[in-house]
Amino acid sequence: MFKKISFLVAVVMVVTMLFASLPAFAAEETFKCVRFTAQGNDPYANFTFSSAGKNDRINPDTVTWAAIRYKTGSQYDSTGVEYTAQFYISPAAEPCVPIRYNFTGNWETAIIDLTSVSESTELESKWNSDSYTAVKSIRFDPLEPDRDSEDTSQDTERGQVNSGDYIDVAWIAFFEKEDDAKAYTGKEDTPYCLLDVDSMMELNGANNLDAALYDSNGNPVKSDDPVGKPVKYTVSPRQLDPSTFTGHESVAIEFTVPEGKSFKSFIICSAPTWGAQENANLDAAIYAWNNDYDTTISGKELGTFREELHVDNMDMTMDFGVILPPGRYVIYMTAEDDSIGGWGGNLDEINFDAVYYTDDEENDMWFPYSAIMLIDGTEAAIELPTFAPTAEPTEKPTAAPTEVPTEVPATDAPVATDAPAQPTADNSGKDNTDNTKKDDAKNNKWLLPVVIGAVVVAAAVCGIVIATAKKKKK
Repeated sequence: MFKKISFLVAVVMVVTMLFASLPAFAAEETFKCVRFTAQGNDPYANFTFSSAGKNDRINPDTVTWAAIRYKTGSQYDSTGVEYTAQFYISPAAEPCVPIRYNFTGNWETAIIDLTSVSESTELESKWNSDSYTAVKSIRFDPLEPDRDSEDTSQDTERGQVNSGDYIDVAWIAFFEKEDDAKAYTGKEDTPYCLLDVDSMMELNGANNLDAALYDSNGNPVKSDDPVGKPVKYTVSPRQLDPSTFTGHESVAIEFTVPEGKSFKSFIICSAPTWGAQENANLDAAIYAWNNDYDTTISGKELGTFREELHVDNMDMTMDFGVILPPGRYVIYMTAEDDSIGGWGGNLDEINFDAVYYTDDEENDMWFPYSAIMLIDGTEAAIELPTFAPTAEPTEKPTAAPTEVPTEVPATDAPVATDAPAQPTADNSGKDNTDNTKKDDAKNNKWLLPVVIGAVVVAAAVCGIVIATAKKKKK
């Protein structure tokens, strides 16, 4: 009897292993991706390379290959021409680097030679360190209308991108060798530079483009980020022409963090440099309000920030390395090298009781187009120093406070060509969806084999019982 049972157990194990090895019975791995959706014609954005890659800056002289993992959603523009995609170097310059999609509706990988330029353009590739100055980022146009990827010359009759058209992208990776680009599946050693899901969700200098988190099966991913994820609020929407910070000894922004929230970072939206610059740099420090402006900026710095080699019309996110509790603060900025500044905001829509200073004087004629990142709650905030009151404290007039805006993303970054003689066009709280779904996939792929094995074991046991019963009857 023991030999028979051992034999049956061995058979069950072999059958189970065979079923588990068949791809048809293994659960398909689900992963996160970004769905890029057009909100109008010419959708694009600038993307900063992820720290998850081997480098967060690209060398265009040696990094000449890219791979993009995608699944097409929409196929045709308003004229019935198939969509293509493209990379632009920054500052934006023709010819672009073309990308042609394979419209299968399945997940595909496109391999791109970044130095490829069609002979019909009669232009040489600008993918080199002389032309590509934005080494920290790249512009990506995911849905390009009526543009032949084999001919990047300007078309005489351009199509229109339909609002709502979309494409899903899992990652975009950059390599020094063609073989590495062809071998990459998203799981090998990290490429030279990488645009992963997190970095693709951050749209800088965006135009008519929305990014949303999806899974690889086309289902929206609900956010299960822990409490404490920063939320972007508009400080002032864009309305006025840009102004340079470099022409002043200093510029500053005074603002109030409302009760129940903590400060994470301040954003100068689409900060211009008036074309490519070699040293568009800015230094900033943040101070807790102490009686008056002069006393405040002569006090202790709560944190510092430095922006180096800023790229024209990219967001400048000033993160000072500290989380600050509700209260009033001043960000003091100096820019002494090449030009850097901000677009003008709407003077009638300045939130968070904010005030702008130039050369330590209030400026009620201009305010930067800007946003602020706040966190619900104060658990992560530092404790502020206690200031001794002055002998005769003075009360500084401030702008009339406005209501704190609702939790909605800040307004989209402007297109640089909207105003005359302006700059050229061209964070935390990660969710565990990826890991959870990978674990589910690993666990679920054994479910069917285990059930089959159990059925086989049950059948074997029944057979033994029936055989034993017949033997006893004899």
